[in-house]
Amino acid sequence: MSTGKSLGSNNSEISTTWYSWVVATLCMLTYAVSFISRNVWSTAIPIAAPELNLSMTAAGGLMTAYYIGYVISNFFSGFFVDSLGPRKTLTIASLLTGFFTLLIPFTNSYPVIFLLRVGAGIASGPLFAGGVKFQHAWFSPTARATAMGFVMTGPALGMMIASGAFAPIIQSKGWQIAFTYAGFACLVVALATFLFAKEKGTAIGSGSKSKSKKSAEDEAKERKGLLEVLTKRSFILGSIAQLLAIGANQGFTTWIILYLTQVQNFSLSAAGAIVGGTSAAGLISSTLSGIISDVLKTRKKTACIGAFASFIFTVAILYSRSVTFLFVVMFIRIIAGAFVGNSVNTLQSEAAEGPYAGRAMGIYNGICQLGSVIFPSLLGIVLDSTGGNFFIVMMSIAITYLIIGFIVLGMEETMKIRAEKN
Repeated sequence: MSTGKSLGSNNSEISTTWYSWVVATLCMLTYAVSFISRNVWSTAIPIAAPELNLSMTAAGGLMTAYYIGYVISNFFSGFFVDSLGPRKTLTIASLLTGFFTLLIPFTNSYPVIFLLRVGAGIASGPLFAGGVKFQHAWFSPTARATAMGFVMTGPALGMMIASGAFAPIIQSKGWQIAFTYAGFACLVVALATFLFAKEKGTAIGSGSKSKSKKSAEDEAKERKGLLEVLTKRSFILGSIAQLLAIGANQGFTTWIILYLTQVQNFSLSAAGAIVGGTSAAGLISSTLSGIISDVLKTRKKTACIGAFASFIFTVAILYSRSVTFLFVVMFIRIIAGAFVGNSVNTLQSEAAEGPYAGRAMGIYNGICQLGSVIFPSLLGIVLDSTGGNFFIVMMSIAITYLIIGFIVLGMEETMKIRAEKN
């Protein structure tokens, strides 16, 4: 379903059109259903964990299970994105994520659920690399941060549904039905992606192009080019910063509903409404951060501001004694977090632009998603070993954002580099 010849690396030939936003919307929905599937477990923990007789460490382990598969997949799925193209790869990703999620309600065995979560994570691996590949083909450089921000509203939309919409369903009908709904949502988006996503330019898979076989010299140049991107000091710092950002956010997401029900004494439905309602900030925050980044022509400064603000508002949650204040603090915290994630992702995607962008961004996302493997279980261990001390958990998350801010200060500004080259 290709719509044009490769545009090569000349960015001046790439223009943003109305169809660019159709492609971005499909990428955003792919993220949304993936995040419904991965985060529905955090909403289900207050009911599912006692029913399955799980400790908090084991409950956190089922969030970690998803990201074990996700991390593993990211290290090789970028090659499929470059070869098959993002359309086929993202279609298969949503299809298999839905399949593994649909199987979960048919078992109460922890090992089986763990393996199904790993499988769903493996299936979701190509999301970031595929989305970046589409963005390079359909968006001009001046609109890339805005496009990245829009696509990354998908996680917020998925979180809203997984918590706000699914919490009352889980409370009234049980935790299994939520996984059924999540699985079907993935299948619907898989079909839409296959039918309506089109490829052009750098998004066309190398396996779809009619060209002569690469010489050994060309392949060596590609490997060298990929290695040059991955070993840049700024790229390494960005990978570490995003690993910590994703880990802190996933740790927060995994345990916030349990915090609200056990410490703040909200019902599951009320806690889900608070988390789902504040997640609505993510529908505007990523796009807003992208627009501001494009207008101000800086990625680095917006990332730093977001990191330091995330530290402040994560700490503030511990001292929120009213529903209104809690809602406002969590709402602003999500906006601040988007300024970190979206800006660092844009820095990294611009640094990796080229024929090996899918591979570079797949490896980058694999490294970053290690945070999602580490933080949920690690914080679960903290809760078990401290008798449920959420103060330590929240402060650990807050300090992580503070560290991120200082790491980003050491990165290069890609907008400045592009201007100097021009």
